[in-house]
Amino acid sequence: MKYFCGLDVSLNSTAICIVNQNGDIVREGQVPSEPAALNDWLQSINLPLTRVGLEAGSLSPWLCPELLSFGYPAICIETRHVKAALKAQKVKTDRNDARGIAQIMRTGWYREVHVKSSASHKLRVLLNNRRCLVDKRSDIDSQIRGTIRAFGLKAGKVAGGAAYEARIRELIGDDAELQAYIFPMLNVRRELIAQIEKLQKLVLDHVKGDDVCRRLMTVPGVGPLTALVFKTFIDRQERFRNSKGVGAAIGLTPKKYASGEVDYDGHITKCGDEFVRHHLYEAAHTMLTKYKKPCALKAWGLRLARRSSLKIASVAVARRMAVLMHAMWRDGTEFRFRQEETETVAAAA
Repeated sequence: MKYFCGLDVSLNSTAICIVNQNGDIVREGQVPSEPAALNDWLQSINLPLTRVGLEAGSLSPWLCPELLSFGYPAICIETRHVKAALKAQKVKTDRNDARGIAQIMRTGWYREVHVKSSASHKLRVLLNNRRCLVDKRSDIDSQIRGTIRAFGLKAGKVAGGAAYEARIRELIGDDAELQAYIFPMLNVRRELIAQIEKLQKLVLDHVKGDDVCRRLMTVPGVGPLTALVFKTFIDRQERFRNSKGVGAAIGLTPKKYASGEVDYDGHITKCGDEFVRHHLYEAAHTMLTKYKKPCALKAWGLRLARRSSLKIASVAVARRMAVLMHAMWRDGTEFRFRQEETETVAAAA
């Protein structure tokens, strides 16, 4: 008899359900969301588990590797599939969700999610924290601009950093009340910039010592941030047997809807990592608008832009760029600028 386990993980507790190959519930329980507690409970039932499934979430990068180290066939499954499968339930509880995940494990109607290595997760923490500070600085800039505009003080187009602060101080002048309200924001902004520069230096230091990132940066438009974001997303290049699958994994391929007489292609799926998709789009846009050296990939994107639009061309170039970057990583090669060779690689993508 085969047995399948479903785990509905929340921050403090995890609901567990085990079903047999016929779909009958064998055991249920609830334990703290700790690897040791899960291991103790699963050992106490003493059943040969064929699959142990848990939904992708904030704790899955921690729990899934720990369960694998205990010898359980743990699988992290895609959130969209779980949501679609459990939508038919009339009553949503952790217990019912665990039952549904156990049935998903039994039927095999799931898509496994790759759990990144600890090293990639730590680098992604660095990148996400840097992005968070950059966004907060932008929010402060917008807040200051908006509040002083009510008094007819227009900052206008001014570069960031010290020039922006100098411009705001110039506009406020000797107004003691506005100084008391605005200067604390400028002080926080100055500290944010200092911390952003520290995180940026950590990114650059890592990229300088990483052969893969330096190889990816040979692609026009790809800088240190894009290279490191892409590397942390892929994590292990061998998890994609075909480089073409990278574009779909990032969500840069068109949607498809076909039912009866209706058949059309929509916008891109956006089903993958938004962070890496954003950086690839920016890299592609930079290649098409600012890069000067002759390049077949850029020429192909510009021809597409003339037929459609720059936005569509940037998305298409971003997808091809992702495919090429994975192929370069896999083969240990750098980007080739010679026209005939680059066209061959682009056609294969």
